[in-house]
Amino acid sequence: MKRVAPLLLVALLFAAAGAADDGFAGWWKRFQNAVAKGNSSMVAEGADFPMDWENGRIRKIEARSALIDRFDIYFTAEIRDAVAKGKPERLPDRTYMLTWKARGNEYSLYFKPQGAAFVLAGLSEGPA
Repeated sequence: MKRVAPLLLVALLFAAAGAADDGFAGWWKRFQNAVAKGNSSMVAEGADFPMDWENGRIRKIEARSALIDRFDIYFTAEIRDAVAKGKPERLPDRTYMLTWKARGNEYSLYFKPQGAAFVLAGLSEGPA
């Protein structure tokens, strides 16, 4: 009986962790892979347009076709690196944010829930 209680506790902890999973971890892996491979169609498929995209002189991505056509301009090497290495944090409203610092600024990518999945919701730029 002494062995059963700790095993039951471990099983309950795993079940609770699974129940708390909102699906972001799996979605994030697919997003990371799409960005790494330069799969603009897949990234654009999971995005909300028009979206704010504050990076230098760029301020907005108007449509899915714009992201696909200019993927390398929007997803610079710096942004790809941040996506590859970063771990987004969950905010109280169920959105996620990936933040990094570069060139004296702070950048954040936002991902929001949409139905049972998540979508890319924008990029913000501000002073570090």
